[in-house]
Amino acid sequence: MPGTPGSNFHGFYFQFGRMDECVSRLLWSASLYGHIVGLSNFEFDWRKGRVYTTSRSTLLAILANVLVVVLLVVYYTFRTDLTVNFASATKLHEYVFIVMTGLRVLAGVLTIINRWRQRRQMMHLVRCVIRVYRAKPQVKRMVRWSILLKIFIGVSTNSLQFALAAHSSLYVGPVQLMGMVLQFMTTALMNLAVSQYYLIMLVVRANYLLLNKELRAIIDECKHLSYHSRRNGVFMTKCCFLADQLDNIARIQSDLNSIVTQIQEVFGLQGLMVYTGYYITSIGVNYFLFSMYKYEGTNIRVTYITRTLAFSWMALYYVDALINLAIVLQVQGDEEKMNRLLAERTLFAPGLDVRLEESFENMQIQLVRNPLKMYVMKLFPSNRGGTTAMLSSLFMNSIYLIQYDMANF
Repeated sequence: MPGTPGSNFHGFYFQFGRMDECVSRLLWSASLYGHIVGLSNFEFDWRKGRVYTTSRSTLLAILANVLVVVLLVVYYTFRTDLTVNFASATKLHEYVFIVMTGLRVLAGVLTIINRWRQRRQMMHLVRCVIRVYRAKPQVKRMVRWSILLKIFIGVSTNSLQFALAAHSSLYVGPVQLMGMVLQFMTTALMNLAVSQYYLIMLVVRANYLLLNKELRAIIDECKHLSYHSRRNGVFMTKCCFLADQLDNIARIQSDLNSIVTQIQEVFGLQGLMVYTGYYITSIGVNYFLFSMYKYEGTNIRVTYITRTLAFSWMALYYVDALINLAIVLQVQGDEEKMNRLLAERTLFAPGLDVRLEESFENMQIQLVRNPLKMYVMKLFPSNRGGTTAMLSSLFMNSIYLIQYDMANF
């Protein structure tokens, strides 16, 4: 009844607790954050499908980018000791720390440069994503939990990194503190760029799931028609209707493939830096964990609070890496599933409409001619085989670094 407390609570939840509104506001906040840190240098409107530049977005991006460059110049002009957490750090510790720090800063700077260099390509990519999203707006409900998970991990990772820097600031000087701020800003730029890549791939994946569901229904209907339906006017009408649906699926799949190709071009440099960052950081983390065990109580100054913050950050860092990798592998798996579904047309009985048969054949040819292949800067594939090879190399190089430390220090 309208006056009961339960119905009032339900109405309150429906008005203020809707998941879609929460996701929309979080995405708006993430977009605003992108403008503040200087990664986003244009604006867009999901509802109207507009992507455009404004003086405000351009000026904010320029100011934020100039601040990063100024901090970079000042820090590397006046920097002193880099391994402040080690009382008697070896040269190997310093070299590993320099490589890890330098790679993060370099990744952020290259992200800034690449975003200005490929501003038009990025705007075109966003237009394509909005067009696909507006055609099937139900994808928002499908990906909302993934979006919430990504935002939670991003906020938690940045918060832990900020807390770690704030705690470490009690033991470092102003120059080292400036370096931490610089690392935080450049890392935020890189993480946000990766999050944008992840959100686009989420839209692609949700569309693939819908297409495979529609294709499954078409396959089942065609099986029924080929074995049980009579060859009359109704049969021909159904075949034409299914052919239209199949042609629409092929068109959307072509658009999705085009979006993935554009992603690799726009985010190619960031992808290379992300893979390199995960690789170098993982080796460095393994080595510093070994150092904490080797130099416990003698050569290393790490408090329990620092360890807790660092281990929490590392856990979220690798969870984020796993979900970024998972979305890429899932999209590839969805296209493989589409190929397997189309292969079931060999089970149809002969006698289907010629136009329907041609639609199936054209879609199969389309998938064969333009398969979904994902590479990082066209250097190595982003798939299960490439990931396995990378993990094997990572463990081997970590062992080599630890062996070198044991033999020489």
